[in-house]
Amino acid sequence: MKHEIVLTEEQINEIKKLADNTRKELGIFGDVPVAKDIFMLLEKKDIILCQYPFQTEVESHMDANITWFETKYSSITFIGLNTSLYYDEQIFALAHELYHFITKTGKAYVADEEDEDRLTEKKADRFAAELLLPGEALRSRVVSQFKSSDLSTVTELQLLRFIARLQEEWWLPYRSIVFRIWEEGYIGEDMFYYLFHIDARDPDSKYGKIFSNMARECQRILNEKTECIEISSRILELFIQNYEDGYMTDDDFVRLLGLFGKSPEDFGFELCVNGEDMEELRELFEGGDAAEG
Repeated sequence: MKHEIVLTEEQINEIKKLADNTRKELGIFGDVPVAKDIFMLLEKKDIILCQYPFQTEVESHMDANITWFETKYSSITFIGLNTSLYYDEQIFALAHELYHFITKTGKAYVADEEDEDRLTEKKADRFAAELLLPGEALRSRVVSQFKSSDLSTVTELQLLRFIARLQEEWWLPYRSIVFRIWEEGYIGEDMFYYLFHIDARDPDSKYGKIFSNMARECQRILNEKTECIEISSRILELFIQNYEDGYMTDDDFVRLLGLFGKSPEDFGFELCVNGEDMEELRELFEGGDAAEG
């Protein structure tokens, strides 16, 4: 973990408080997992979610980004989510972006870009981890399972089974859970590095076999790249209303819905679209040009 940013105790304490307050504001009390509900909770915050499978490169990738639009009467917040990620990574990326929304910081969750504010990104990662698996909930699970917070004598297999149970309950990526256990002080650096470098998504790895036999369906869901294309229903309704009010042509309506894999017929409209237009839409939809932005 070369050049790793280290948060101060004061910064960590502030983030823990912010995550706890955010959970309460969202109606999530105690040690109830957020998991896939993060998608619904963004709607409660009036955040418009756009899901699209951006093709990524190995050295530079976009997980999610947040954008604010100011209008004369109000502001609109969009979060773009790359659904080419594994599902557990999508959940973590959205929790990360929620930090940027709350603190009005950052421009995108791009883990490999050197020009990002690394301290802000580190805070957003810690916030996401605290939101999705609060420190108190983790401590409760550790002490309940091992009767102590000192895990120095716990075997590798015992830890892997414990992580599998945490992943089944809280839906974080494997490495995020390993990092949580380490940053909360339950395991030493040597064990952390060993666990961190296990290829947990390989079904034939030690962890892959354990997780599969303990929670096969959960393993399938969390390791899926959904590749879905979706936009908030609120925005779809806005598109439709604008079309019905005459602010959008037939062609524009078809093209706009086509970006999200939908057609006017899906909403009861009967519009004729010629083959040329459909071919253009197909190329736009499948060509991946949008990933360049």
